This record gives sequence, C-alpha cells and structure tokens, in this order.
Amino acid sequence: MAVDGHHAASVAEAIAELELDCQIVRNRDALMVLPAGVTKGSGLDAVLLEANLSPHNTLAVGDAENDLSMFGIAELGVAVPNAVSSVLRHADLILDDPDGTGIAALLNNSYVTGARRFCPRRRWVDIGTFDDRSPAQIPGSQGRILVTGPPGSGKSYLVGLMAERWIEAHYCVLVIDPEGDHVQLGQLHGVRVIAGRDHLPEPSELVNSLDPRTSVVVDMSGLAETTKKDYVHRLRSTAEASREQRGFPHWVIYDEAHLLGTEEEAPWARRGGYVLCSFAPASLPAGEIDKSDVILALSDESGADMSSVRRATVRFGAAPPRAFAIAERQTEHVRHRRKYADVRLPSERRFYFHDTDGQFIRPAATMEEFRSAINHLDQRALQYHLTRGDFSRWLGSTIADKGFARQVAAWEDEVSARHAADVERVRNQLARAIEGRYLPESDADGSATTADALPRPS
Repeated sequence: MAVDGHHAASVAEAIAELELDCQIVRNRDALMVLPAGVTKGSGLDAVLLEANLSPHNTLAVGDAENDLSMFGIAELGVAVPNAVSSVLRHADLILDDPDGTGIAALLNNSYVTGARRFCPRRRWVDIGTFDDRSPAQIPGSQGRILVTGPPGSGKSYLVGLMAERWIEAHYCVLVIDPEGDHVQLGQLHGVRVIAGRDHLPEPSELVNSLDPRTSVVVDMSGLAETTKKDYVHRLRSTAEASREQRGFPHWVIYDEAHLLGTEEEAPWARRGGYVLCSFAPASLPAGEIDKSDVILALSDESGADMSSVRRATVRFGAAPPRAFAIAERQTEHVRHRRKYADVRLPSERRFYFHDTDGQFIRPAATMEEFRSAINHLDQRALQYHLTRGDFSRWLGSTIADKGFARQVAAWEDEVSARHAADVERVRNQLARAIEGRYLPESDADGSATTADALPRPS
C-alpha cells in the first residue's frame, strides 16, 4: 500500500492497533507499507533466481529510499544525480544526467558494454593483513590477477584462499586444477568437484552445467600429462564463450597456468575475472604480466618455517609491492595430493626408514608405501623416527605439507617419553591421517566426484 508521507503517524498507529507484521519504507514523500521482508531487493533477487541470472551481473539504478535494498543485491548500485542524499551516499556510481536522460546514457556506458571494468570497493575481499594491520584486499570481480613464486612457496594455498573468499561472496568460480590441489574446496557449500581418472566431460558439457550461484573445481590430476594442455585450452575457450553469452563463470582460475603456453589463441583485452598461477610467468601468454591488475608474489621464504605465518607481496598496477600476512584458509590445502599418492618420488626425495641402529630398512616412494611402512614398522624403529622428528621434517620440507607437518610434529612430541602405548597410538593416528589426506576411498574405487554423470541446470 502507498500513502502520502504526511500520514506516517497514522499508518504506524494503525499497524500497531491491528498487530500487523508490516514495514514502512519511504519513497521520497510517499510511504510504502509492505509485508516484513518484502522489498525491491527481495523482488530483484527472486527474479534473478527464476531467470538463472546472477546478482553479480546486475546493476540497479535508484533515486529514492526504497531503492537502497536493490543496491545490496546488485553488483553495482547506480544513482541519478537528483536522488535523495541516502541513495547518493550508498551508490557506487552517480550518473551525470538526471532521470531518464541519465539512464539512457548509462545503457551505452562502457560499464554496461563491458569495455570498462569496475569492481566497487565494497565488493573487494580480504586475503590477509598488511604490516600496519589494515586488510589486504583484492577485487571481488573482474580483476586480472597473476600469482607467481617458486615451487613449494604456497601459490596454490593463496589461490585456494582467493577462491574461498569469492565463493563465500556467491561468485561463480571455475577452478582449473591440473594437480588436484583444490579438491578440498568441495567441502564448501555450492561447490562441485568434477574428476575422472582417465577422462573428463567435454568442456562444452562441463561449462553448460554451470550455475551462476555455484562453483566447480575441475580436478585434472587423473589425466595423462600429454592431454592436460589440450583440455585446458579447450576449456578456456568454452568458458570465455559462456562468459560473453551468460556472464559467468565470474572467475576462471588457471593453476599451473603455464599449460596455456606463450601463444595467445584469443584476445583477453576486455576480459577480467581470471587468475593465472605459475612458477614460470615467462611461459604465460604474451603480455599477460603487463595486463595484470594485481600481481601476488611469493618466495622460498614465504612459509619455509612450519611455525611461521605465510607471507606474500601484492602489487596493484604500477604501485610498489606491499608485503602482507596471508589469512588462514577455511578448507585444508593438500599440495599435489594425487601426485604424492600415485607418482613415485625420485630417490633423493623419498623417505628412508631405519632401525634403532641407524641401519637402512626400506624406502617409501609414494604415500601408499609410506602409509604401509608406518603400519608394519617395528615399534622400536617407529619410535626411533618419532623421537627424532623425522616424519614431520620430511612432510614439511620434501612434501611441503606444512599444516600436516605441524600436526605430526605435535604427535612426535607426545612420544618423547618413549611410552609404548603412545607410539602405537601415534602409529594409528599417522596412518589414518595419511589415508584421509592422500589416499581417500573415493580414489580407490572411483565412486566419488567422477565425470560419469553431470547434472545440467533445469
């Protein structure tokens, strides 16, 4: 119901007298009396859901108080210059011309056509803390981000953190994961993991299954190395075509992005919303470093000490880099999970079991062999390695799984008194942890997160 604003007191009195669950929202000089929870924003959200469209591909134009709720839903809130003061304060963009003239100009604006990228500051996400305790933030949408650093420096950890933040903000994220580093993101609400030991769905089938309010991790670790590069190229082209047509995925993350090669098949000049992560930036498509809005760099020292806080630097455009402490992840990061489960490590990186006299017993070249040895090792030999801290040191330095290494180090400390019961308890804990972290049942039987059936949006 709409009434003149002069009747505000009478309307409030009537609502109280009738004991109604109503809200009063101003529309300049008028009052809107609506059921509780019903706003222009809730209506916009319902329409977008019905149309399978994303609020993150939406802009809302307003001039009055009852338009503010739409600003909370839409990615971009736009005000005409003759709007009420509260709308002007909350707007991300204020038009030059009033009323219909301004809106007509907006429809041809570079923001609408896609020629110009803009992420409102309120949509930026936190990924850590600068040394002055201010939040380290990156754009929530439309950014061109490069993540670089040597192997084992924590690049995939940081990429996974960014994915978590965007997923929390209800962006549609497509993670192209050649090494299986990001399957744990599947623990988050609205995230599917698509995997297959020998094959994955055709890129067109996979992209057509995307929904603007869900995200997908494409675990390519089961593919032969010779087929990964071709699949990444085909998936990239298909994902970009979907973004041109439907507006999502909002982010495409290319871990191990050097698989793209240096030759650029399709121009990305106008496009944002992608992350390129690689230890070899010179192997990326030509010019991508110069095109990047944000460059995140890690070093060998980014998290070398198991007890230290992970650190990186961020650089925006031509500004100097700033160091920051990387925030903690929601999901657990397991680096190269399938690689360490299935692929035999070179001799210099294997774990070598010894007896109490220091005599060599057996090596472990995979996590399966390591788990098996833990289960069957003589108790005295097991205690020998536990009290020396050998397991945590190997997991932290060679496997670069610093989180797991910290956990194992705590278990090693528990048996420093050389109690047999503690040794057996830690044996069981360690074996179960390896199974759950590197050798899940889904890998053994292929029953989970396979590409056999892929639901399509209705």
